Amino acid sequence: MIADRDLDKNEKSLRELLFNSSDFKTSDFKTGERHYRLFYLDTMIEDKTVQDHIIRPLLNNTNVNIREAVSILDFTETELLSDAANALIEGKTILQLKGELKLYLLRTELVKERSINFPINERVLRGSHKAFNENLNTNLNIIRNLIASPDLVIRYFQVGRRMNSRIAIIYLQSLANDVVLQEFERRIANIDIDYIEAPGYIEELIQDKKFSLFPKMLVSERPDRVMSYLMDGKIAFLTDGAPECAIVPVSFWAFFQSPDDYQVGWLFGSLLRFLRIFCFIIAISLPGIYVALVTFDPRILPLEIALTLQSSMQYVAMPPILEAITMLAILEVLKESTVRLPNPVGQTIGVVGGIVIGTVVVQSNLISNMMVVIIALTAVASFIIPSYEMSNTARLLAYPFIIMASLFGLIGLEISYLLVLAHLSRMSTFGIPYFFNWFNGDTIKDTIFRAPIRSMKKRPIESLAKDEIKISNPRGGE
Repeated sequence: MIADRDLDKNEKSLRELLFNSSDFKTSDFKTGERHYRLFYLDTMIEDKTVQDHIIRPLLNNTNVNIREAVSILDFTETELLSDAANALIEGKTILQLKGELKLYLLRTELVKERSINFPINERVLRGSHKAFNENLNTNLNIIRNLIASPDLVIRYFQVGRRMNSRIAIIYLQSLANDVVLQEFERRIANIDIDYIEAPGYIEELIQDKKFSLFPKMLVSERPDRVMSYLMDGKIAFLTDGAPECAIVPVSFWAFFQSPDDYQVGWLFGSLLRFLRIFCFIIAISLPGIYVALVTFDPRILPLEIALTLQSSMQYVAMPPILEAITMLAILEVLKESTVRLPNPVGQTIGVVGGIVIGTVVVQSNLISNMMVVIIALTAVASFIIPSYEMSNTARLLAYPFIIMASLFGLIGLEISYLLVLAHLSRMSTFGIPYFFNWFNGDTIKDTIFRAPIRSMKKRPIESLAKDEIKISNPRGGE
């Protein structure tokens, strides 16, 4: 719909486009022979910006055109009322001069945002303590400051039929693989949905269709971590309203990496990396190992341990598989309750609930002492994984391992391991192997352990970066 020269007709049309929303307002003022009208949503604009940068300059400059008088950088023109309605929703103020068709769209939105704070889910002992917040422009500013290079490219996409959600794709032009980038942008452009709430929506909509419990995108709230992956040739994307950034493509091993690994010596960093991978294996299989041993193969244990297990299970009525599943379910309930409740109450529930439930189930002979210990070790092992998504995967995989162990014993565990490895080997993300050949040459240097930085001369193979060489002369000519 084309705008009209009559201000009242435009006001009526905009009201209809906004369904007579109560926060739609207009304001008239005159300077000389000029009659101006402002259209805006009073819930979206900054009043002081409108007064200081629109009204006052126009009142003080009666003989210049609007573009020269108004002191706002984001200044566009249109003759379409539909564009004007969308601009109002974004927090812009519409200015029209009586007798003209042009509508001037001026950026005056009210910005209320949370201050830059400490990372909540990815705390480290050394390194940056800065995290993203919910404002997209602020997050992009942080990344621009970290990567002060014209090579950094930011591209915007609008996704959503009913609510246009802004998505920013970030990459380094000289490093990001063109084929992966084009495929990623194609999948983003093909999304047809009402609205996007968080990066998790994007992840589910653009990932490969094969069902998998394993995450295919790495989500981080740490700008320094995002910077390191961008420098490896990967692609990141941010959504407005979400304090996390997602990175693609990534391999299985990226979910066990932490900024702490590179802040300490390579030997200690390798120990931490190996510990996380070992704890992942413990988290998915320790309850299953216990069920297999006490159900099918107790004779392979030393006699003292077997007698201890027998004494702890002597008066327990539940079979081992029900013990394990029950305790894992109780653990999930306690975890969710501590997350959802207010912080002081949540901590109290976690401590008191864990002690009371653990004591009661043991004293009532519902669960054995050893099972409580096994589940506690499983929980601690899952929490050591840096990625929340991979930690969830470990907790979910424990259930099929328990079922296989209860049916086939240790043979069932071996079959479960083989099935998981086969699934990981068949997975891909954007056409790139997910569980790539990690024991071959340079690819192993940042997987199950962290090699010295001077030896990691090439970028990760899954990045398919245009420039593979990351370090040319590690010792500066020495």
